[in-house]
Amino acid sequence: MGYIFLTIALFAGATKGYMGKKVSGLIVTPRQSYFVNMIRMAICVVISTAILAIQSGINGIVIDKPALIYGLMAGITLSTFTVTWLLAVKYGAYMLISVAQTFGMVVTLVCSLAVFREPISTKQMIGIVILIAAVLIMASYSSILKGKLSLRAIILLVLCGLSNGLHDFSQKLFTSFSASEVSTLNLLTYAISAAVLGVLFLIPSKTDKFDAKGLLKTTLVSVLIMSVCLFLNSYLMALSTKHLTATQLYPVSRAGGMIIAALMSRICFKEKITVRCIIGLVLSFIAIMLLK
Repeated sequence: MGYIFLTIALFAGATKGYMGKKVSGLIVTPRQSYFVNMIRMAICVVISTAILAIQSGINGIVIDKPALIYGLMAGITLSTFTVTWLLAVKYGAYMLISVAQTFGMVVTLVCSLAVFREPISTKQMIGIVILIAAVLIMASYSSILKGKLSLRAIILLVLCGLSNGLHDFSQKLFTSFSASEVSTLNLLTYAISAAVLGVLFLIPSKTDKFDAKGLLKTTLVSVLIMSVCLFLNSYLMALSTKHLTATQLYPVSRAGGMIIAALMSRICFKEKITVRCIIGLVLSFIAIMLLK
């Protein structure tokens, strides 16, 4: 059952990625990214509230202390991930972002080792080294397509991968230690994320002023689709953690995600698949299999 949830989550994530790539073309500054993602999270709050009300009824919602702690962690890391992803995808090839995001799996595995004593074998350590090599190769591939990566782009990639790994781990913590429903985690995550992004957006800026209504009008349909897919992806990934260990779930999810991303980058975004790209992907797959 865990792999069924995972498969649906992957396709929802791919759809979200496609729409996000389109929206990124309209996003220039961090504050614009805060605004667009704040709207996404607000929509997800509405969806989560409706699902939770159907499941438990408003009076039946249980939010225990672990749910608050890990919901806060999930909300902050999701905010960081969505903002950095939307900005990073402007500067690099789509496949580079996918591989960098995959590196977040290492963060999840290390955290699972520290908290749950899920061991990392010698084979998995080799996989981590190979994955680092794959990221470097994909960075050079992206430089050929999009130009040399700036320091800003590198920082965005690192934050994107790190926050993604920590967000995945927050779901594992929630399902392991909280008695609340997975829908409760989603509601807390999106509410906290929307609040964080809202505070960041409301910070006055003399250099970053834009037409919020105009931006919302041009991105609304895409944002709606992204919101639904984000909810499905997060909800089903969280459900998967109840059936699969970290070493089963995250490597398989990253491998499947990369396959879909490679197809999308070529078919939808017309990014040329070079020998260098293929080598980077092959190394990534080898690393994922070793990590699994």
